Amino acid sequence: MTFKKCLLPSALIILAACNSTNNKELQSVNVEDTSTYITNNTISNYRKTINPKPIASFSKNIPDEFNKWVFSIDVYETKETFKYNIRIKYKELTVTDSLRIPNFGTMPKVILQGGKEPLSCIIGFADKKGNFKEYRKAFIENDKLRIVSLKSYFVGVYQTKK
Repeated sequence: MTFKKCLLPSALIILAACNSTNNKELQSVNVEDTSTYITNNTISNYRKTINPKPIASFSKNIPDEFNKWVFSIDVYETKETFKYNIRIKYKELTVTDSLRIPNFGTMPKVILQGGKEPLSCIIGFADKKGNFKEYRKAFIENDKLRIVSLKSYFVGVYQTKK
């Protein structure tokens, strides 16, 4: 019984001692000891001029006997290089949304492609090699506009020590 009473305090002392050494090691690392290399810093985060016209457009007529309705998507530049505003129109409804493109170290290029459904559009971008990357989908379902994310993309930044 006395062995069990001694075991718990001994284990706590050992754990506390191990924990304090790790804290000392963490405290000794300075920011000056590491260097960060950003590989995708060739493109400015802000545009010098903003194009007021859409940089990408998609439009499809909606069959209607009395109205000239359309399902359309226009993409506009913002002051941030990798951020865009999207304006979607369906019949009399106009919706705006934002779009962020990952920084691959090249100027971003937004691409709009028709989807499989009659009133749908895939919103994507060109990667570093020029391949189309699906990002979001805007479509009409039961006479309602829906926007869904298809995929997520991330760009990593790595660090090395001197």
